[in-house]
Amino acid sequence: MLIPSPAKPQNVDDEKIEYFGNTRFPKFRPKPRRTITPGDAVGQATPAVKPTPQPLTAQMQQKWRDILSPEKNLETRAKIIHDIGHSYFQDIVDLRDNGDKLFEAPKQLIRGTRAHYLPSVSGKTLAGANADVLDLCEGRTTLLSINFNKFSERHTQSFVEPFEAAFADAENVQVVQLNIEENWAKAVVLQMCLPFLRRQIPKHRHDRYLVHYGNVEELRKSMGIANSLIGYVFLIDKELRIRWYANGLAVMSEAQAMVALTRKLAKTNK
Repeated sequence: MLIPSPAKPQNVDDEKIEYFGNTRFPKFRPKPRRTITPGDAVGQATPAVKPTPQPLTAQMQQKWRDILSPEKNLETRAKIIHDIGHSYFQDIVDLRDNGDKLFEAPKQLIRGTRAHYLPSVSGKTLAGANADVLDLCEGRTTLLSINFNKFSERHTQSFVEPFEAAFADAENVQVVQLNIEENWAKAVVLQMCLPFLRRQIPKHRHDRYLVHYGNVEELRKSMGIANSLIGYVFLIDKELRIRWYANGLAVMSEAQAMVALTRKLAKTNK
């Protein structure tokens, strides 16, 4: 004989309890999602400076100094604690409870005098060349897409496809894609999958598709990236200033605004 579940009490504590048969379990409420206000400037306040490549011996010497430095050890410990506190599963729970869109994109460009700059991120393109995202974006109106995993690709593609359709013949307008893997174990898998990625990505994008391995915590903070399971796009002017941004799956009004704002920006970039 099945025993009916007890009636839920109609009080304030009702939201904190979930019922499974006759057993009550605490219901963990999702943490409020920390997001930027749409239209706020994102990026870094001053133009980014590309790091100077160092010889291997200099890198090893710096690594050894970091190992012996109490300050660097404290920084490393703080990062480990932060990573433990903010796990991949928290992003999954956030996505489940809050959806795969942080906000609807603004309808206007951020004024050039108020806009912030794109940070430096280096890596290797699908064409096999070492590059920095600053070099790829400089001098042209650019839609920059940022992905951290396969799931978020459908988000950025919902912006990239209408963008390319609208500006297929524009010489001063381009798409740059940034694929970031922060986890060293997954980075090995991603490297093994590069041949498949090259086949999947159209060949005309290979020299503007950048793969980066390593931590990008500062980039996340400065560019308002709140969840790595969501895809992000940023409209960059020729001076590497971030003038517009969006996230998640594109809705029609966002795609239309993106195309209109790009045309407006491309005219000033000539």
